[in-house]
Amino acid sequence: MADYDRNPSPYLQQSVSDNPYRLLEWTVFMDVLGPVTGKRILDLACGDGRLTRILAHGGAAEVLGLDVSEEMLDRARAQNAEGEAEAFPDKVTYAEVSADDATFELTPPVDIVTAMYLFHYAQSVVELDRMGEMIGRNLGPGGRFVTYTINPDYDFSSAPDDMEARIGFRYRIIDPPAHALVIKDFEVPIWQWSRAQHEEALRKGGLTDIRWHPLRFPPEQLHHVVGWAWYLDNPSCIVLSAAKPG
Repeated sequence: MADYDRNPSPYLQQSVSDNPYRLLEWTVFMDVLGPVTGKRILDLACGDGRLTRILAHGGAAEVLGLDVSEEMLDRARAQNAEGEAEAFPDKVTYAEVSADDATFELTPPVDIVTAMYLFHYAQSVVELDRMGEMIGRNLGPGGRFVTYTINPDYDFSSAPDDMEARIGFRYRIIDPPAHALVIKDFEVPIWQWSRAQHEEALRKGGLTDIRWHPLRFPPEQLHHVVGWAWYLDNPSCIVLSAAKPG
């Protein structure tokens, strides 16, 4: 998105902070994803490549990251070149492709498709469906899809006034389902689609075994639960997974 080309610094700083939200963001996602050793993976809306690098370090055979922001892709390539080239030479590549591209198709398809924040960038149900179709088109039989996305049940109106101070970001209600993610002077539009709309998009892509996974802290970090009850009672994000039959 062009928003990430203009001023991505606040978003990137927030994404690597040591806020306990990082634990919620990654714990369930990685548990649902499971082992990636030897897998070929397509990472949609890859941004600056933080997930692509985790997947490569986790033993993935190949990782292709797609994004529409040239600025974010440049940052991903630069970070790989600076510190990761020896760790996974030629394992990770990037391309400027939209996640709703109707023609993009990998041959052969991949074993896993991932996305840390994707579906809420769809500006219409038609665009959401195209994302589901692209996922299914590029996922091989028996493959899995895992994403971290806006919770369809999240009540934007109940967010505390000091949410950004507590968690590093906040939301602005525009005209539901349209909202905005706000981090300091960075703002990007997002859309909140229903569970049924998400599931229908995945079914149109030929995916089944669609599951929603609530966020939680890892067992060794349960001391955070009391202080984060306000968020866990009304979480803005959730993990969604599906599979390609075969």
